[in-house]
Amino acid sequence: MVAGRVASLEEAYRQIHLDFHTSPLIPDVAADFDPHDFAETLAQASVNSVTVFAKCHHGMSYYETRVGVKHPSLKIDLLREMVEACHRRAIRVAAYYSVCWDSHMGEEHPEWLQVDSSGAPLRPRPFERPYYSWETLCLNTPYVEYVEAQLREILDSYDVDGVFLDIVGQRRPGCICRYCRASMSRLGMNYSVDEDLRRHSRMIEERFMARMWELVSSLRPSATLFFNGASNLNIARLAEKYMTHFEIESLPTGPWGYYHFPLYARYLRNLGKPIVGMTGRFHLSWADFGGVKPLPQLVYEAGRILAHGAAVSVGDQMHPRGALDRAVYSVVGGAYGVVKTVEELARGSEPLYEAAVLALPRSRGADPYVFHEGGFGMDDSLAGAVKVLLEEKIQFNVLDPLMDFQGYGLLIIPDFGLLDEAARQKLAKFISMGGGVIFSYKATLENGAFRCPGINLTPVEADKYDVDFIRVGPRLAEGVPADFDVAMYGSGVYTRIEGGETLARVREPYFRRSYRAYTSHTYTPASKDSESPAIALSRDGKVMYIYSPIFAAYFRHGYWVYKTILRNCLNLMLRERLVHNTLPPTSEAYLWRKTDSLILHLVNYQSMRIGRHPEYMSEYTPYSSLRLRVRTAREPVRVYSPLRGRELRYDFSGGMVEVVLEAPNVYEVVVLEGAAKR
Repeated sequence: MVAGRVASLEEAYRQIHLDFHTSPLIPDVAADFDPHDFAETLAQASVNSVTVFAKCHHGMSYYETRVGVKHPSLKIDLLREMVEACHRRAIRVAAYYSVCWDSHMGEEHPEWLQVDSSGAPLRPRPFERPYYSWETLCLNTPYVEYVEAQLREILDSYDVDGVFLDIVGQRRPGCICRYCRASMSRLGMNYSVDEDLRRHSRMIEERFMARMWELVSSLRPSATLFFNGASNLNIARLAEKYMTHFEIESLPTGPWGYYHFPLYARYLRNLGKPIVGMTGRFHLSWADFGGVKPLPQLVYEAGRILAHGAAVSVGDQMHPRGALDRAVYSVVGGAYGVVKTVEELARGSEPLYEAAVLALPRSRGADPYVFHEGGFGMDDSLAGAVKVLLEEKIQFNVLDPLMDFQGYGLLIIPDFGLLDEAARQKLAKFISMGGGVIFSYKATLENGAFRCPGINLTPVEADKYDVDFIRVGPRLAEGVPADFDVAMYGSGVYTRIEGGETLARVREPYFRRSYRAYTSHTYTPASKDSESPAIALSRDGKVMYIYSPIFAAYFRHGYWVYKTILRNCLNLMLRERLVHNTLPPTSEAYLWRKTDSLILHLVNYQSMRIGRHPEYMSEYTPYSSLRLRVRTAREPVRVYSPLRGRELRYDFSGGMVEVVLEAPNVYEVVVLEGAAKR
């Protein structure tokens, strides 16, 4: 008997992504599985959606397949028992299927493997780190017929509510297997040219996604469909028409870090589809069976996801014997109790912005969607911009050139990116209507000229030294050491400005360090003023240029002076703030509007120093109090905390609401009812 209606994707704010990559060498798969206990454990932890496995990276299937290979030690139809048990508890179920990683089919059909540009097939290499020990299949081979046949039998025979297709993508720049070489030759492409390889990869991926979309839509129109990998900035626009929603796989204590999710969430929410943010319960990353986060850390991560307007998914991996770990679900349940209290308030709200990061493509070639070249979808320059804006409590969005620039007070173009003519005209209109721009280093630099409108700036020389220095002027001096040459841990673009103002000047070292010319341990100290401005401002004060890759440098080095300089630049260019920065840098503030109320999500942490690993929020000691100052359209009718279940005292003066929050927890929500424009 079904306990109630199964949650829709839009209602499923409390999800589990349950990995089950299980080697055929494991002799006792699902030996301890009990369907009632499985669903009961999820329900007790307030989970209302779960993604369970149909086929894993090993190529093993966990259902009665006639097409594929059922795990040799699996005695039951695990997928069916999971789906039916969860539906009895009104828990939504999506079926996971590993696409390009399939060790079994890679061994059976090595001719279907992707081949990199050196001619090597993508398969495990003996004696190397085994984290990615998977054969990687090509989406341009008959393997796709196998994938389609398995998905057809899953959709025909199992009452799943969604399909999660993992590892959907050709390794960049592209595959040169015999199928891809033949395909590229027919299309007049040259597989020795990276740009042609990238363009061909996109064609293959889009064809696969269109084919799977047609399959799922025809067999189960109500099912959701997501391609993991398609949330990447470089492919999201191409993939969005073939998916019902976006999921952002972003385990912060794994390779993604804590700035990956905010970057992607703030970009993808512009595309108009539901978003799910996926963290993990692990101390490290996937398959960390003995690792579990403490409750404060998981509440922090879940609250941060919720504060971006996304549903929360916690990644777990079930033991091969098929029993969920109660210790894990005790922590998950604690975090989801917090999410459950806030989710209805979050549903239907919209974020408020005062600034935006403009992510520009890096390529002018046939493949127009190259926004970054970093691993795990990260770009140090974009991540550095996200980091400083979060720390400064600026309410911001992430845009691409096709999105609307109007409605923001400031656009930031960090370090790199090319402007086409249409985007340049949009940017010029934005500036003419009163908007401000900060751009840095080689952003908009093309063919020896900057294409950013609104400032008369001429590049002279780039990357002259290994390290050079800047000396800030009085308008940017607050908090910066006086009369001090700040090392930029790199060099920049030396320029001439006409009709503008120099706010900081480059200081040049004696010489560039080399094996023949060096002094002391590292780089050479500053010795003279350069004629180049380090930070320049246009005559009308609307456009600012910073000569160095300061956003990437701040992300890589965390040098406090860089943040201080950037804070002063932001204060100069964005004088009105929605949330005043009265909070410590260890707090993040997210302002949303729902009807006539403002909703402030506040996420607080104190990081722990643990060797070389990323920061942890393993313990939380509350501040005695935090002072919140929010600009509002009118005095609120009341101010209250849904998590504390009570009203809060506040002061209202000059269009600002001030609230003192006593002993704040790691995640807080403050509602200013009636304070927004109707």
